[in-house]
Amino acid sequence: MTKQQLRFKYLPSIVISIVFIVLACVFRFVILDKPAVVSIETSSNLMDVINIAELSTAEFRYRGIAEVYKNEEKTKLLCRICYNSIVKAGIDMENVKLDVDTDNKQVTAVLPDIDIKVTIIDEDSMAILPSDAKVGIEDMLKCCKEDAETEAKNSKELFATAQDNLKETIQGLMFPILKAEGYSLVWK
Repeated sequence: MTKQQLRFKYLPSIVISIVFIVLACVFRFVILDKPAVVSIETSSNLMDVINIAELSTAEFRYRGIAEVYKNEEKTKLLCRICYNSIVKAGIDMENVKLDVDTDNKQVTAVLPDIDIKVTIIDEDSMAILPSDAKVGIEDMLKCCKEDAETEAKNSKELFATAQDNLKETIQGLMFPILKAEGYSLVWK
């Protein structure tokens, strides 16, 4: 075979390869690199973005002493229980309200009150004082849980941290969509 015949033999393969590479580049760098069309029309579209059933945004670690009483009036002390606990504060995300102002390109988020979501008592850490008191584990856990939740509800730091973390979480979830459309997020 001559050189010219050899060139013509491989020419179709070379042309097909070049066309394939050009098409792949066009598809990759032109078609796939186009920004996704995102539209903010209603608050329900944005609610889908932050659709998390329950969100704990801060936790309170507490080592406490709960008092167990012999009577309902809480006048006769039976014993004290030393314990460790973790109390988590947060919200139900379905209670977040988002109002969209398309004219001013602004989304206003109205947050619900933060409340206690989870209370975990470390059973291994519980110690009864005096040690000979006759108390059932259910009563011990109930008293410790009530004590831990009372202390957590009195912690302004817990609720302030939970509020800040909640705002950061919502902003982080919505940022890509809001930025793409030029919207700003306002808290109410």
